[in-house]
Amino acid sequence: MKEGKIIVAPNAFKGALSAEEAAQAIAKGIRMSGIKNEIVELPIADGGDGSLTVISKYLEAEMKASKVKGPDGSSVEAKWGYNKSKSLAVIEMAEASGIRLLPKNELNPMVMTTYGTGQLILEAVNKGAREIYLTVGGSATVDLGVGIMEALGARFYIRSEVLNGIKPKDFERITNIDLTVPEELKSKVNVRILSDVNNPLLGKEGAAAVFGPQKGATEEMVKQLESALDHMAGMLEELTGKSVRNLKGGGAAGGITAGLYLALDAEILDGADQILNWAGFKDHLKSASLVITGEGKIDTQTNYGKGPGLIARLAKGADLKVVGLSGALDEDTSQIRNFDQLIAISNPTDPLEVSMRNTAANLERAVSLISST
Repeated sequence: MKEGKIIVAPNAFKGALSAEEAAQAIAKGIRMSGIKNEIVELPIADGGDGSLTVISKYLEAEMKASKVKGPDGSSVEAKWGYNKSKSLAVIEMAEASGIRLLPKNELNPMVMTTYGTGQLILEAVNKGAREIYLTVGGSATVDLGVGIMEALGARFYIRSEVLNGIKPKDFERITNIDLTVPEELKSKVNVRILSDVNNPLLGKEGAAAVFGPQKGATEEMVKQLESALDHMAGMLEELTGKSVRNLKGGGAAGGITAGLYLALDAEILDGADQILNWAGFKDHLKSASLVITGEGKIDTQTNYGKGPGLIARLAKGADLKVVGLSGALDEDTSQIRNFDQLIAISNPTDPLEVSMRNTAANLERAVSLISST
């Protein structure tokens, strides 16, 4: 093994290990193999489900828990991070409005809301947060962030009547919107959205078409959602004087990025890039000889915006060896870029539940398969 740091920077292995746990397992495997190099553990995320603990670690945010409304309106306990000295909060949308909170047979984005995420934002502001980092992966919703707006005090009218508990199925009935209360928040807090996708709000690559089916939308629902988002976005655009038709990442998390850009002037950041900045990844590269990353499935999608893909690209740019550890690999990995070696950590004969249960041990063992060249 060449001299220099070994950077261990995995994403979460979803359903099996957090990013922190994965980093610990890989580091343990390195030490067990007798390698004496300095090991730097930099667990990563990309703004998707599971980013909260990673970001909170780097921003030294204390974990809080609040009772809020889940995507279906039921009560859930959602975690969030708060750094009092820096007046900043870290909120993970999936904690309050996540797909993981619902049985698969109850998914229906026509009636799901981001209201609970709005409650978390409001609680953070009331605690003293003046800067909020919101991660938006893993949501069960396609509501343009309208639920958040309602929780923050926006009012949606059908003629002169206020409609409470607004859902996407109601959007095309709305005739007027009052954003007075959310507008007041803009002077108190900066909202920065950490996204893991670049999809637009509308169209074939938009929120309804791409992400709706993942959240339980039928083909007919996708058409209804597209029309509902178009109508509501149009009303908000007219009200604010801004456009989201070509906003990069506007379709993330069911259009929440577009909605909060309109209502709160939210800034949209590349989640993986921002988290690596907080981790000091580029500085560590200067004295490294090897970078090990990984996640549940490394495939061609890893090339586009995912944490391990960005890790690999930056490391290769620094002329370092990059190894990717994956729960499983497709037979053809030739289109996966920037990795010197890809290793499937699971025994191919093991059932999925066994492989997931053994993820930590499999990561420890996989380290011994890293080539020395």
